Amino acid sequence: MADRTLVAYERADGYDAHYAHDRPDPDRLTPATPFGGPTDRDLDRLQARLDPLGIDLTDAGDRTAVSPLPESTGLTWREVVAGLDYQTYTWCYRIDREWTVEQYLVCHLGLGARGGKERDPVGDGVILPVADHEREYAHGWFEGTKAATADMVGCGVFGEERAREYMDGRVRSFAGERDCYPRVGAV
Repeated sequence: MADRTLVAYERADGYDAHYAHDRPDPDRLTPATPFGGPTDRDLDRLQARLDPLGIDLTDAGDRTAVSPLPESTGLTWREVVAGLDYQTYTWCYRIDREWTVEQYLVCHLGLGARGGKERDPVGDGVILPVADHEREYAHGWFEGTKAATADMVGCGVFGEERAREYMDGRVRSFAGERDCYPRVGAV
C-alpha cells in the first residue's frame, strides 16, 4: 500500500501543497531536486496491468517522487492542516524556504473503518511530528493505539467522541514538547 504524502512547500506567499503517491525520501527534497528527482517507484507491475489496454507508462516522460503540479497554492500552514484529508494521507512534509523538511505522521481519528460512524476525513485528525529514527515506530504505535481504542468503543468503555479525545491525548503525549497540530474543532 502506498504511503500517500502531502508535501507543503513554503513560498513567499504561503504554502503550495503537492501530492506524492509514495513517501518521498526527505533527503532528496533539495533545491537541486525540489520534487525528489526520479521516482524509485516500481511501475512494472502497473505496466503489466495496463498492457492489455494499450497504455504505455514509459512514454509518460520523467516522473518525480512528488508531483510538480500543486494541488493548491498560497495556503497558510493552518489551512494546510485544516484541509488535509486525514484518511487519504499517511504522511505530511512541511518544507521551509531553507529546504528543512519536517515530517509528520497523519493520524486519522475516525473509526469508520473499525466499526464506528463514518465522518468527513478532511481536517479530522492530528499530525504528529516525527524524527527520522521514529518514523516506522510512530506509525505502528498509532495504528495499535487506534485499534485498541476501537476495541474499547466496541466494548462500550468509550463513546466515539471520548475515544477521539483519548487518541488525540495519546498523540499529544507521544509528541511531548514538539508542536502537534490538532484536528479542526478539537478542544
